[in-house]
Amino acid sequence: MQLISKTDNRPYMNVIFGNFYSPAFDNEEFVDKTMGLIRDLGFNSVMFDTKAWEDFKERFETGALSQYVKMQEYMGGSAHRHGLAYNFLLLYLNGDNLYPHIRFSPPIFGEETVYLDGRPGRWYKYWSKKAQISMKEHVDRIMKQYGQGCERCLTGEIDQGKDRQDMNNGAKEVIPVCSMWDPVVAPSFDKEGQKRYLDYLRELYKGDIKSLNHNYETELEKFDDLTPKEYWYSVRFGSDSFYTEEDVKKRSPKFWVWRDNALWKIHELTLYFEKIGPMLKENNPELLLCPDMSQWGYFLNIYGRTQQDIDNEFSDLWDTAMRGIDIYALAPYVDSCHFITVPVTPDGYPDSYVVSCQHSMMRVMNQGKPFIGGIYWGRYIYNDLYALLSPSEIIGSMTACGIDGYTCYGMNGLDDGGVMNRMDTHFLDSLRMANEWFSQVICLRKGEKKKEIAILFPSEMAHLEPYEVGNNKIRRLDLLGWYKLCCDLGYQVDVISNHEIEKGTLAEYKVLIVPSNDCYFAVDHAAMEKEIRSWVCKGGVLLHGPRDLLAENCFGIQGEECEKKPYHYGKTIIAQGEAFCRYQDGKEIASYVDHGGCCVAKYEKLELAQKMNTKYKSGMGAVYSFGIQIGASYAAKNIPHVPYEQGNKEMYPIIQSGTTLVKDILYHYMTPVSGICERGIETGVFENGMVVVNHRSIPYVLPEKYKIEKYQYSFHAVQNGNGILAGHEAVWVSNDTTGDDYGENKIK
Repeated sequence: MQLISKTDNRPYMNVIFGNFYSPAFDNEEFVDKTMGLIRDLGFNSVMFDTKAWEDFKERFETGALSQYVKMQEYMGGSAHRHGLAYNFLLLYLNGDNLYPHIRFSPPIFGEETVYLDGRPGRWYKYWSKKAQISMKEHVDRIMKQYGQGCERCLTGEIDQGKDRQDMNNGAKEVIPVCSMWDPVVAPSFDKEGQKRYLDYLRELYKGDIKSLNHNYETELEKFDDLTPKEYWYSVRFGSDSFYTEEDVKKRSPKFWVWRDNALWKIHELTLYFEKIGPMLKENNPELLLCPDMSQWGYFLNIYGRTQQDIDNEFSDLWDTAMRGIDIYALAPYVDSCHFITVPVTPDGYPDSYVVSCQHSMMRVMNQGKPFIGGIYWGRYIYNDLYALLSPSEIIGSMTACGIDGYTCYGMNGLDDGGVMNRMDTHFLDSLRMANEWFSQVICLRKGEKKKEIAILFPSEMAHLEPYEVGNNKIRRLDLLGWYKLCCDLGYQVDVISNHEIEKGTLAEYKVLIVPSNDCYFAVDHAAMEKEIRSWVCKGGVLLHGPRDLLAENCFGIQGEECEKKPYHYGKTIIAQGEAFCRYQDGKEIASYVDHGGCCVAKYEKLELAQKMNTKYKSGMGAVYSFGIQIGASYAAKNIPHVPYEQGNKEMYPIIQSGTTLVKDILYHYMTPVSGICERGIETGVFENGMVVVNHRSIPYVLPEKYKIEKYQYSFHAVQNGNGILAGHEAVWVSNDTTGDDYGENKIK
């Protein structure tokens, strides 16, 4: 599936230009100059900030032109004069009234939420028919007024050949739009809003008020007796309060109330997207709905509270665990499931693997439909990320993940640092060359990215547990570390969720890795666990860490908590993480030092069947139980000292130890199709070739001379006949010469 712009017959490459105050208050010369830069960088369309404000309605109904609307219309004309098309960011999480002292025209809510004291909530009532109709009316007005100049793309399967003009043979023409930016549901405490929430609780608890009383430590006779003082977290416990790690372990009322609030938000958001899509397409069926589900990534967000300056008051919103959003669950209701990624760890440290990992999530969400990537370009508010990373390697990672096009944030006027037009020439040169390389590789690439290893997205922790809960950051890094480790071993990795497993997609993978998820108990997983058990019985291999309730439920495997100790496999390795356990049975693969017990155990054949309480059959897979958090160790920012009690013994953390523990386990079942196993080298293997990305600062010598090698830069070195890939760059390589060159671009 590809997405080719009719503007220039290249992949859809879109940049957001402007925000609610700029360039509305700039001059036309600046707009023209910036449009020229956008085109020079290789983009073919610009996205305008066209949210549901009153002045757009006034323009449609009376012809009146506010300064903002007048400048946006000029921007549309300027885009066309510079060989660009445009599209729109149409709707925003709360209508966009964050800065009324800057953007003077008020938003149109249709119907807004109500605060507890009766004041207007200044937030969309997402479930309200009136609110949804107001959204549809705004989209209809914008498309009728400005739709003729919109970016139009063709989507379909692309053959290789030379004629880039013959694009219409069976292709579907679409108009990509951002139909919602940063969707977040808020409660409403009017009579209707309270009734709606109580109806949800009644359904969630299956009418069992005793279960709710047990969780909430209340003594209510019926659900209708609940008031916000019992059921809404910020009302009951305070708006600045967070539950703790101890609350999770003890299953306290704080945790359950927070959980129920978050699950309700997820429920309402799913219903919203299910309903709004057909409404927006009723008069505009050609729209390709590609909402930005999150402005600053998903799960692997910046921990803004620890990074913020005093003038950044919205940092809590950057953590998607604060929002109540399950993006995997929303994917079926949009045409392309998308969010903006940022190459940064929770600590604010630049890391390109965050972008790769999150695009792996998006790839899974967009099976069978256009995959529009998302990336932040610019001087990030918390760190100068691109002083250490390059646009070339980031586009390399996104291409390796299989994107069909991408939207980036953004060009000028952004209140949170996306001033791409202010970046230095070295950054812009790298971006320009990478965009051109991407547009060529898309036409070379055939088929889908190969599938080898799946990592289970820790949905409950991701949706319910904010950074403020003790050790949450370490648990999140467990997923990232596993992803990086598998990439470094050369594997193709997908981050899948319970939704995909319940649909039977595990059959496409040999290995499933289960990272930390201390909130797993909070939701029933009977359907997923049934699929996992069946998959292992048919030969699947599962790896999990300490305190893993999934392993206990599926296989009867339960570790015994123990103290933090170094462990041994070929080398002695200093343990890292926040959870540790030993195993009393299974085959010992690695042990803790000083007779500390089994650190990594393997369960297979008859022993595994007995634990699963099932009959052993030939071909059954295996379960590897780790007593340490391998992923969190691999992704750790700091390295520890040798424990004092170990004296002068030589030992290192996993990243420096040279241990082959995980490699030996995985290679026993599957050799990477990439044929590459190097730390800091990422690969994306397709039917006819692969993308190789060098995330290191030093050059990488390719393992062989490929028949086709397309580098991002026109110059590269050679060693013993093999090409050398410079640091922070990417290359497309292939030994398939059966097709014509990359000039062809036919959709069939």
